[in-house]
Amino acid sequence: MVRLLVQFTEAQAKTLRTESRRRKQPMAALVRESVDLHLAPSGKKAALDKWQRAKLAVGGFRSGVKDLALNHDKYLGELKSW
Repeated sequence: MVRLLVQFTEAQAKTLRTESRRRKQPMAALVRESVDLHLAPSGKKAALDKWQRAKLAVGGFRSGVKDLALNHDKYLGELKSW
C-alpha cells in the first residue's frame, strides 16, 4: 500500500464517515473502492457497479419470517403457485 494525503470538503468527510459507520468498513477502504469504481474501464466499471449494488442489498431487508434461511425452498414454492 502507498500512503497518500487527500483533502475532502467538510460535506464529503461527513458523508464518508457516515457511510463508513453504516457499512462497518474503514474510510480508507471506501475511498479505495470509490477510486476503483471511478477509474475502472467502462465494461469493468458496469460489472463492478452491479456487484457493489448487490452487496449493499444483502442484509438490508427483513421478511419477518424467522425460518426463511432454513426453509427458503418451501417459501419459493409457495410463491410459484400464485
